[in-house]
Amino acid sequence: MSDQTQSEEPARVYAFYSWSTLSPNTRLVYIQTEQAANAAIPQLNSHVLGFDLEWKPNFVKGRPENPVALVQLASDTLILLIHVHHMPTFPEKLRELLADETVVKAGVGIQKDCKKLFMDHGVDTRNCVDLSLLARTVDNARWKGKYASPIGLSRLCEAYEELSLQKGRTQTSNWEQPLDLRQQDYAANDCHAGLTLYTRLAAMAATTTPTPQRVWYTFDTIQGFLYQPSSGIVWHPFNPYYDPGPPPPPRPPRTDGTGPPDFPHEPFRGNRYSRRNRNRHPHPQNRPLSPAATAFVPGALAHAPSPSPSPSPVAGISPAPAASRAAPPAHAHAYTRAPAPRYPVAHDGGAVPLMDVDADGFPRLARAPRAFQPRPKGFGGVGAGMGGGGGGFGAMQHQGGSPGPAGRGRGRGRGRGQPQTVSLGYFVNVSR
Repeated sequence: MSDQTQSEEPARVYAFYSWSTLSPNTRLVYIQTEQAANAAIPQLNSHVLGFDLEWKPNFVKGRPENPVALVQLASDTLILLIHVHHMPTFPEKLRELLADETVVKAGVGIQKDCKKLFMDHGVDTRNCVDLSLLARTVDNARWKGKYASPIGLSRLCEAYEELSLQKGRTQTSNWEQPLDLRQQDYAANDCHAGLTLYTRLAAMAATTTPTPQRVWYTFDTIQGFLYQPSSGIVWHPFNPYYDPGPPPPPRPPRTDGTGPPDFPHEPFRGNRYSRRNRNRHPHPQNRPLSPAATAFVPGALAHAPSPSPSPSPVAGISPAPAASRAAPPAHAHAYTRAPAPRYPVAHDGGAVPLMDVDADGFPRLARAPRAFQPRPKGFGGVGAGMGGGGGGFGAMQHQGGSPGPAGRGRGRGRGRGQPQTVSLGYFVNVSR
């Protein structure tokens, strides 16, 4: 009863994160000019900053992403929303701050953000901390799965601050237009939450054994590539002490008819018919076959022996006894494969049989020997055939049974009245 009650408990509802409530002494400044950005950046005066970027979403498939429009930075006392989309050039002070390796820029999944910032504005970013990697490093017991799998910012806030970030339609709004109060509050919460989470996770890292190394969750972005901090070694998210936990359970079998059937004796034959003809042939394997079908035909139903006479076996090979013959299949739809009977493959020189059998026992039409095949008629002209008219297209001339001077050319209609001999493989055609 306790397990049932525990499973029926509703999901916990968290209050929304608000930077003004957590830090009432923090100021929010929205900047739209390059001069104001260069004057306000030195006022941050902090070695740890919450960092985030925003750009206008693109809802058309196939089109490239829009460039970065907003840069968000948060310290303990100041939040700057720098709208670089309205500036003719990227602020120089902001470029220097992002490239400063002594200042930490903390955010969630900022590898792509840093690469995009370089592709759009040619700005390098150093000493970047991925909060999802830091959380997996210092709190491995809570977070399982792949080490590089991202953890959302709102999920981290719920786990460590018991607060939830309010997303909604503001996340996909137009970030290139001047920001309204709703957008400013959203952008301020994102970068301020990054600063708050870094402060808490860094305190947990101080008590973690072994002591976490910065290279496990910190990287530099130079010329659009990720490197280890203050080195030229390529960076990849890796932690040798991380435990991903047990593998996820296998997926349950599908019962909607798109997967293999649940009955092991019924083989899965795939989509034999197109989607258009499925209603016309819902179960193609249940269609009756000919009563003369042999037992080794895949999908053949159980039937009585064919009344038609069977070809005689090869001389010197007696048929298998009845006791050793393959028993009929237990299930009507099961695949069966009996050994194919052996039939003579050569003729004794007598009359050509009307039917022949291939190596698998399937009948095929016999072909007359080459000596009895008639020679083909000529390709053109009157009286084509032996001695008829019409030479071949591009056929080679040679000395045949009808002597005479060579024609003036090999084209169609040339050399009329002059006998020509052409070669067509093993046939000989004399044309006039």
